[in-house]
Amino acid sequence: MSAAKATILQKLTAHTSDVTSLDFYGNALLVTGSSDKTVRVWRWAAGNGFQEEPFSPLLGHRYGVTSVRVSPKGAVLASASVDGTVILWNLSNGEIANVINQEGGEAIRACIFSPNGSTIVSSDDNGDLSSADCSIDAAHDMGVLSADFCKIAHTDPTDKCSLIYTVATCGTDHYIKIWRIFFMPNNIDRSRRSRLIPTTPQEHFAGQSTIYSTEVMNASCVQTISAHGSSVTCVRFNPTGTLLFSCSLDKTIKIWNQQGTCLKTLSEHSRYVNCLAINSDSSVIASGSNDRTVVVWDLTSRLSLSSHITGVRSLLFSLAVKTADIPLEFICPITHELMKDPVYAEDGFTYERSAIKEWFGREKAVSPMTNLELSTDELVENGKLKQQIEDYMRSLDTDVGDAN
Repeated sequence: MSAAKATILQKLTAHTSDVTSLDFYGNALLVTGSSDKTVRVWRWAAGNGFQEEPFSPLLGHRYGVTSVRVSPKGAVLASASVDGTVILWNLSNGEIANVINQEGGEAIRACIFSPNGSTIVSSDDNGDLSSADCSIDAAHDMGVLSADFCKIAHTDPTDKCSLIYTVATCGTDHYIKIWRIFFMPNNIDRSRRSRLIPTTPQEHFAGQSTIYSTEVMNASCVQTISAHGSSVTCVRFNPTGTLLFSCSLDKTIKIWNQQGTCLKTLSEHSRYVNCLAINSDSSVIASGSNDRTVVVWDLTSRLSLSSHITGVRSLLFSLAVKTADIPLEFICPITHELMKDPVYAEDGFTYERSAIKEWFGREKAVSPMTNLELSTDELVENGKLKQQIEDYMRSLDTDVGDAN
């Protein structure tokens, strides 16, 4: 994918009011939500583009739909609404599987599944994020409009058990915020040394950032980006976590790298852009707007409505599928890419040398994972891990050669 190239592939015009939310599952399934109270499910058909499924539209909300998300395994669709409910739909037939009511009845603005699909996180008009395990109060001063999990998780080196997820949020304050969520599975002995032991909020050195603690989860804001000239309505990571997409009431879509640098701005909609979705190989994104259209963008400048986008398109994507099981310790927490020159920092985490040096160059030495100040920016080569990565890459070369 080249962030510098993007052309319009298709426009969908079925909704009768503002398009407020979108989500892809794989390359060929697209879900759209609207202020017209409906959820629509679309599937790609070569020669015709995206066509609506027979059981679509899905009807169940009393007021406008604000967020739609497909579960990681593709079996369940969640939709949130101004009516204060999240409806879980069976994606095989469009039937309602469950209804979750927001305590207090506040309008729900966003909902997301955790990477393993076991938890749904939602945000409401009070500006709070909530789930079964964790609540982050006042994540954005004037309300949270969207949130997204990065699909790449890491293990905390302090206890080897806690999982660390990356979450992006956005709101009416014009900002994008990046959070680290520290989660300890219920079956782990919590008497062990862990970042999850504190049970009361504690101020970070950085002033505004706070850890909000519960029994099994902490959340820490590690980056704040002044993203758009108006409210940021949606954020989405690409599947590999290397890019972040955002859209806004300023009618634009922006593509960001891991360091918070804007790579590209897309402009096509005539009114507010409310929602985004990215397909599984990052070749296509869809954007929905108050102009009642869904614009499907080709980020490769090589697709057409006759393209078969349901399968693997090249050896590159074949390798991407093959390497989906790369050990997590081989992935840099900053770039979410396979490391070539891994180094230890004082926080105990291992990073790609160039990535952590660039991180330290932005400000004083701060951990990208915990947001805690470090006493030194000294880096130590992780020679053992580097050798393991080199062995792993040689094994891939051998497998590809055998396949040919």
